[in-house]
Amino acid sequence: MAASQPNKAKAEWGEEKDATSEEQRLMERAAKKLREEDATEARKKDEEYKARIDEEWQMEIERWRYEARIKENDRKTLEKRKKEWEANFKKMTTEGATKREREHQRFTERVKEEASKMRKREEKEEEERKKKKGKGPCSTQ
Repeated sequence: MAASQPNKAKAEWGEEKDATSEEQRLMERAAKKLREEDATEARKKDEEYKARIDEEWQMEIERWRYEARIKENDRKTLEKRKKEWEANFKKMTTEGATKREREHQRFTERVKEEASKMRKREEKEEEERKKKKGKGPCSTQ
């Protein structure tokens, strides 16, 4: 019996070793599976992060383009308004000068008419004075 006892002990020790190695293999497989799942999850998060960053970057680029278009449209509108204002200013200036010239011409014509009337009146008065001189009681004729 003494011989069987060490054999029995060896068998239990071997079974423990087999059980321990089986447990260790299961632990290693579980750890490997969890690492793979963690790596897959990390890749997925990384891809989501990259996709979100790319989307944000594209949105930023679109915003820059939009602002550039708005600035360009504002610049064009401002140039258009400036040209219109200058054209209107020139037109009004020309019209104003033409109007002043017409008014000056009318005024000059009125002055000439008035001067002509005054000359006629003065000539008439002069003739009347001459006639009165000739018809008076102290006439030298």
